[in-house]
Amino acid sequence: MSVAAPVRLTRALVGLTRSRPGTLPSAAATAPWLTGVAALVALELLRLSGVAARGPVAPVLVCLCAAAGGPLVWWLGSRRALPAAVGGLALARLLVQLPFARVLPVVAFALGLAFAVLVLAVRACADTGRAARALALAAGADAALRLCGDLLDPVWHRGAAGWLPALLLALALAGLAWCLYQEPAARPAGGVPLALLGAPLAWYGLLAGSPSYLSAEAEVSASAAGLWVAAGALAGVWAMGERWPAPAVLAPALAAFVLLPGWAACPAAALALAALPAVLRRALALRPPAWAALAPPYDLALAGAAGALGCLLVALPLQHGVAPGAFVLITAFGTALAALGAPGGPPLPRPFAPVLLAVALLAAPPLTGALRPAPAPLPTDTAGGIYRLLTWNVSAAVDRGGELDPGAVLDAVEEAGADIVVLQEVPRGLAGAGGLDLRAWLARQLGATAVWAPAGEPQRGTLVLTGLPVVGAETSGLPGDGSLAAVEVRLANGATARLVTARAEPGEATSRALLAAVGEDPHAVLAGDLGAGPGSPEARAALGAGLHGAEEAAGAGSTTDAAAEGDRVLGARDVAFGDFGRLAARGFAHAPLAVTVYLD
Repeated sequence: MSVAAPVRLTRALVGLTRSRPGTLPSAAATAPWLTGVAALVALELLRLSGVAARGPVAPVLVCLCAAAGGPLVWWLGSRRALPAAVGGLALARLLVQLPFARVLPVVAFALGLAFAVLVLAVRACADTGRAARALALAAGADAALRLCGDLLDPVWHRGAAGWLPALLLALALAGLAWCLYQEPAARPAGGVPLALLGAPLAWYGLLAGSPSYLSAEAEVSASAAGLWVAAGALAGVWAMGERWPAPAVLAPALAAFVLLPGWAACPAAALALAALPAVLRRALALRPPAWAALAPPYDLALAGAAGALGCLLVALPLQHGVAPGAFVLITAFGTALAALGAPGGPPLPRPFAPVLLAVALLAAPPLTGALRPAPAPLPTDTAGGIYRLLTWNVSAAVDRGGELDPGAVLDAVEEAGADIVVLQEVPRGLAGAGGLDLRAWLARQLGATAVWAPAGEPQRGTLVLTGLPVVGAETSGLPGDGSLAAVEVRLANGATARLVTARAEPGEATSRALLAAVGEDPHAVLAGDLGAGPGSPEARAALGAGLHGAEEAAGAGSTTDAAAEGDRVLGARDVAFGDFGRLAARGFAHAPLAVTVYLD
């Protein structure tokens, strides 16, 4: 495909946004489209950085790279700085599609450059309202794209499912860069207040605009959560044509999303997404006092670095579980106060193209879902009271090399041929797992019944998957950051099998809770990351309660990996084990354990 093709398409799309021919400078008409595409790439890179760019050095590198807009303007001038930055972002987006390139320097550079492009693009817009509307559309497109990809970002998809979106985004950026290079530059306005883009980007990509996070928070299906997100984005686009007190709505809506029970999360998220574009329009138009005015290169460098820092102030606490709600509330009230201090412009006209795009976002995920291939179900051949069990602490589906690899989890399940699969440390919208909802992804791939036990946070927990009829299920938390699920399934011969799984931390209280869940059932099995290996006080308590280990029965011995010492399969009095084995871990901290369970 030649460069001319994306350029012609870009010019045609840009033409749809003009109210009258010639009313806006060409670059100012192109800038909202660039804002939307750059925001879509930035949201994806933000989630990628939560997996690949770990450690204290990553935030510093991101902020330094986000300041690149200032040096580019000083070096190349206002007209050429933005096309150069956009071209670099197109190359960076293609580069991170390669697994070996998803390392700290590359990911930090790509995310920082995305912030710099956003600052330059919004600055080039003739009206901050158009930029805010483009951000809202990008958030809706991001949610729709993730729903179409089973809540897995294209950057983690293998083959055409990953490379096709990457190529389309890179071509769109390249076409926009070429248009900007050939067209006369608008007279840009704005400076340090553009740093207010940072926190909303994190709200869009990791919180209220994330279907996987919302699904876990509200305990609704991923499709339902996606509809709430798309409806909020559509309402935000539509509400920019009205006068309403959006700044007074944004902070309480985000507070309700963070603080209230799960049932309130969906309407609170939709309300926050509806208010955010109008709030951003006013906040980005804020004029700093005269004493704070800087020369454009310094102004843009400070805006980019501060915007990246504002985003990371929301993203990093989410990734590490350190009082994330507090940082969300601080940034939400700060953004609302900034918007109250800025004059509100007239209602923004509703051009045909943005509203049409917003409506299309609502229709895309259901249509794509109807085209998905049928799932490969788990086996259900349990005649004679025999079933196959797989247990694995999947470590948030992130391997030791920093790769998010849900496909490895699916491969292990299929290799084991298990009737019942129990997984620990399963992510559901975690920033440190690329926003993936592994529960929804696996349940859809396997067509299985899922029983979910959240840990200290709704976005992480223990999961049971099975194709067998589930006749009873109980879930609870455990001391520390543990979680427990107890299920009863009906086997092919009509017998009922009880399975207890947990991700536990060592301790007497934990041991008592696990043994209480097993109860007096002679056919019960206890499996999971139990927090204590053979010879520990907890293991001796289990032996004293009449439980015996599958490893000992198979003569396999204990693992020598300290991280996986607590991975155990224990059976009650009338349970026997066979065909015990550790499957290939493929770089994960823990290895999957597979065993055949016989009920006498």
